[in-house]
Amino acid sequence: MKLPSYKEIIDLLKKGATLEAQEKILELRKLSLELQEENIELREKILSLEQRIKQIEDFEGEPCPRCRKPAWVLESSEPDKTFGELGGLHRIYKCSECGSTESQLITPK
Repeated sequence: MKLPSYKEIIDLLKKGATLEAQEKILELRKLSLELQEENIELREKILSLEQRIKQIEDFEGEPCPRCRKPAWVLESSEPDKTFGELGGLHRIYKCSECGSTESQLITPK
């Protein structure tokens, strides 16, 4: 839809075509409302994306080896049943995004 110009509306009024001028003004109002709605939607999208970025930046987890999202966290850590007396730890990691789990034996250096 072509945006009616101010000059076009004034010219219509000078010619006495008030009805046509009012139609052009209504078109402008309609387009203005559509732009305002689009602006609100875009602001909401930006806010949502900013919140998502903050969540990702604030998350202290490592990238998951399966899905690569920063959601890899230590779920539990306890002395290993076999090597616990030597300082070995059994750790279980889990991704809070995809649910992938992995266990590791950590030995002292």
